[in-house]
Amino acid sequence: TSITTSVELVVQHFLVCMAIDALSQVIASGVAGCASTVLGHPLDCIKVKMQATRGGSSLTCAAQMLREGGLFAFARGIGAPLSNAVLMNVLMFTAFAEASRFCGPLLSGALSGLLTSALSTPFDYVKIQLQLRGGSASNVLRDALRRGPLALYVGHSMNMLRESVFTGVYLGTYAHVRSALVPLDGGAPPLMWVAAASASTGALAWVAAYPFDAVKSVQQAKPTGKDGGAIGATVVSATREIYARGGYSSFYRGLSASTFRAVLVTSSRLVAYEFIVHALEQLRTERSGIGDSS
Repeated sequence: TSITTSVELVVQHFLVCMAIDALSQVIASGVAGCASTVLGHPLDCIKVKMQATRGGSSLTCAAQMLREGGLFAFARGIGAPLSNAVLMNVLMFTAFAEASRFCGPLLSGALSGLLTSALSTPFDYVKIQLQLRGGSASNVLRDALRRGPLALYVGHSMNMLRESVFTGVYLGTYAHVRSALVPLDGGAPPLMWVAAASASTGALAWVAAYPFDAVKSVQQAKPTGKDGGAIGATVVSATREIYARGGYSSFYRGLSASTFRAVLVTSSRLVAYEFIVHALEQLRTERSGIGDSS
């Protein structure tokens, strides 16, 4: 009887630890995604507007948006990325952790980005249409789906490149830096250094991925015809359109505002993630201590 009871306690303890691990990933990733989305969305609206139109600085574009749509103009389309934040971040961090068991950080990040692009492409399409034209997400979805489900994957090839490059540099480089930040006792790295490291790697990753994002945004910014027909949104046509605006520099239009957004998003995401993971790890340790004492 005593042996059976001991086995039951061990199994119970193991299941509790597994549940806390899974829950910590979901909670940490979800909170991190929501926080970074709310902070970065206004600047994302400016970035998309600049990529889809000609001329003007970030401040000029922001002033125009404020005149035409008020403060709400900087929150247009936030529903899609906010609802997607939990799922996207859980997938990104989990895929990165699993891939890291078999390959290096940069490749792990690239593979993680490739997986998350399957989710981010349709959400980005809806978000960009709402940012530029307003309306409701249901109307955008209905108009797009007249052409079939694949209509939501306009710009997917460029988004796969964007997500792979961005996540590879962002999480891959951060993993290298983090290994140097972890205290000798094996505890969590100081959040101040997490913020600095993630902001730096996030900015670097965004600069590297930005041309792919520019082409994707132009593709997804094309309006849907009243009959649901596609209006020229190929990689070639979008690339030519951007180049015609001012050569190669046009692929980096809006980079300043967008990089500032990337710093906010990437640092807040990993600070929130590291903080919550550490807090839940402490909870698991305390629970383990209670289990051992009983």
